Amino acid sequence: MNQAHKFHDVYQDVTNRVIEALQQGDIVWQKGWNALGLPQNLVSHKPYRGWNVFWLNFVTMVKGYKTPYYITFNQAQNLGGTIRKGEKGVRITYWATLQHQDNTRETEELATSDTEPTRTRMVPKVHTVFNYDQTEGLELPQIESMFRKDVNSIAACEDIISAMPSKPQVMNAGDQAYYQPAVDRITMPIRGLFLSDEAYYATFFHELAHSTGHSSRLNRPELMETDGFGGVNYSKEELTAELTASFLCAIAGIQHPTIQNAAAYIQGWLKALQNDKTLVFKAASHAQKAADYILNSTQD
Repeated sequence: MNQAHKFHDVYQDVTNRVIEALQQGDIVWQKGWNALGLPQNLVSHKPYRGWNVFWLNFVTMVKGYKTPYYITFNQAQNLGGTIRKGEKGVRITYWATLQHQDNTRETEELATSDTEPTRTRMVPKVHTVFNYDQTEGLELPQIESMFRKDVNSIAACEDIISAMPSKPQVMNAGDQAYYQPAVDRITMPIRGLFLSDEAYYATFFHELAHSTGHSSRLNRPELMETDGFGGVNYSKEELTAELTASFLCAIAGIQHPTIQNAAAYIQGWLKALQNDKTLVFKAASHAQKAADYILNSTQD
């Protein structure tokens, strides 16, 4: 098989999935990392899980809160604090274990038993929580303990990164992810700031995609002739980078947890281009070349 086209079916499938997601309407983009650490409960010091961690991370970012700590109204009162007047909380859902006695008698023998069987089931519970910045009279814990410690490498993702020829320099520092063409360098936040290992690699792939546009590689005009944040070239380059990242995530086997967020990111940049969805297909062509470059997949 011609190596340049060995991943064509994957590229086409991801492009189709992105288009399908865009046709569903507005999608909320979730930033993959939080400079303050993962959202967690101020009392239990346990990070939130599942959808709650993504939702509270998004709220923290949008509202500009300075801490990732959340607390219920009753918890705040029990600690001697309070919620500031006029502040509105965020509803989160968790599953609680409920045990109760089963009063159903199925046999005569069971009816004469002194004990009744206990059944356990999971039930959804809803809480309203407030960020620490919305409270008064509470002591702030050390934020350093918030960072995710269970970081792991994903072998398939590392293989993709290793395959790329003529790699840019990579620096891990700060709380922003970006690529600088002038010095051919990617800057990434430390892994512990990301909500998941998949989110880390999806962001890394995005920045690697930008680097393929450098004059020493594919010399992509949208990158090298940028017109500044929000400009046409800038927006098109973001489409290309995110589609490339989506292609690579699919090849690495982490497409499922990343594809919806990728579609949301793409949707945001399409708004700067008058919502012309045909540009997704045009960007996909550039993205295929970028992905092939990173994968070192060339024609025989």
